[in-house]
Amino acid sequence: MITVEFRERDPNSDARRVVATLTVADDHTYAVAGDLPLEEISILDRAAPGGRLTLAADPVRWARKSHKAFRAGYIVPVITEDTLPADGES
Repeated sequence: MITVEFRERDPNSDARRVVATLTVADDHTYAVAGDLPLEEISILDRAAPGGRLTLAADPVRWARKSHKAFRAGYIVPVITEDTLPADGES
């Protein structure tokens, strides 16, 4: 399983709060909780068809590369759990 928390800065403190969570199960199904439209966000990936990787196309790869979609720093993806085999091993 892979769990990614998407955190934004709390304007009232130096802490970050979780605004969305992505959970990818061992069978590569996924669930999204929170207010961030993760399924609408594609990631630049040369290995993906058309150079864009979507969550629906490959949830495991998308979860592991999610930091590439949020480079501005307003939202920070944090992988809190990753027990799935590395790419190419599953």
